[in-house]
Amino acid sequence: MFETQYVLAWLVYCSSGSACCFIWWRMTSHISHRGWRDLARGFVVVFIFTPWYAGDSPEVFAPAIVVLLMDLLLEGAKAGMKGGIALLFSSFAMLVILTLRAILLRK
Repeated sequence: MFETQYVLAWLVYCSSGSACCFIWWRMTSHISHRGWRDLARGFVVVFIFTPWYAGDSPEVFAPAIVVLLMDLLLEGAKAGMKGGIALLFSSFAMLVILTLRAILLRK
């Protein structure tokens, strides 16, 4: 029963995140500079779709932004950086991908 609810919750979250990304894509389509537009879109995708371990159990995941916010609220700033590290690495990977894309498209 737990596994069905877990998968259903992720399906609902991913479909809602996709809808939010679609709306954000439409909102940022008016930004004329492609670099800033891609950066704004990339950060939204990273914040919405980066998963991280929820609690002490390695088989249960939650969105990293939710893990970060809950850890900051419940455990404080020093102990609550588990989700923040995941978001930092995901943001760095997104920046590397956008940089490589810009370099390859320039040639």
